[in-house]
Amino acid sequence: MSGNIRFAIHGGGYIAKIHAAAIAATDGATLAAVAGRSGSASELATLANVPWLDGEEGLVAAAGRGEFDVAVLCTPNTMHAPVGLRLLDAGVHLLIEKPMTTSYADAKSLADRARANALHAATAHMWRVDQEATWLRDQVAAGAIGAVYRSRGCGVHTGWGPSGWFTEAKLAGGGAVTDMGIHAIDTLRFVLGEPKALAVSARTARRFISGDVEDTASIRIDWEGGTWSEVEAGWWQPYADGPESSLRLYGEGGTATLFPTAVVQGAETDKEQTLPGPLVTKADHCDPSIYAAQIAHMVAVINGAPSLLDECGPAAVAIMEAAYRSAASGKTEAVPS
Repeated sequence: MSGNIRFAIHGGGYIAKIHAAAIAATDGATLAAVAGRSGSASELATLANVPWLDGEEGLVAAAGRGEFDVAVLCTPNTMHAPVGLRLLDAGVHLLIEKPMTTSYADAKSLADRARANALHAATAHMWRVDQEATWLRDQVAAGAIGAVYRSRGCGVHTGWGPSGWFTEAKLAGGGAVTDMGIHAIDTLRFVLGEPKALAVSARTARRFISGDVEDTASIRIDWEGGTWSEVEAGWWQPYADGPESSLRLYGEGGTATLFPTAVVQGAETDKEQTLPGPLVTKADHCDPSIYAAQIAHMVAVINGAPSLLDECGPAAVAIMEAAYRSAASGKTEAVPS
């Protein structure tokens, strides 16, 4: 595709502003419009000096007129699927804030429609374009710690949590698992080499907030091949094992961590050796450089490069959905595929 890739943002909240700044910072990308019914969306359009589109109808109409190439969906989670399907049928690519959808059936529908229309339905699992996560993935793939037999992921906010629609089930579809746990789930899949999830067991609770979603969760994922991962998700927690999407991997020949990032070979032996990962300074939350890298990746993908973000959305949602089923049933639940 010749010329800049034109992005339109649906929504005007905190994450929409992060994406707008990332688009402005990325060569080959331009912000063409902002859509939404809220005052924040029109304010963002004014701030960015781009047209404001009147909600979903305005966005879909502009897509049909060929006014942009990619829609960035920053709306409440339960809106992603219906709007996304309409936009794919109008001929534009998608970059969807996580989780891709609130059900595996909806995620699969979006992915299938995108393939049928020769378009991309990417999910904003931005750690897939992070330098440290990519380094660790490559180390694991090269066998730096041997076969990984178990792992842990952390998706926890300590001392704070989101408000507004994030705490309303009818809009968010869930709580800390859909907001934070989904990041840890996908980052584990990425670093471990995209293993197939077979089953999930989970417990959830609401301890710190007054909404109707969970703020605390523990999830165990059983992968094909007999390995497993444990994920902690939470808001307003008094403690976390590490920063957002931090990981710990246990291999037959060593251990590895993400944030801080390192590989330790021959741990607890006289041959112990530490390989430090790249040192990248990041903000504690929503680091601008990662979001700019994600937009740059989308530009490259639309110009023909392979996508890191197309297939991950449905797989993460399948695990998330199984976790909620397990928390409700008290049983281990199979992961759909």
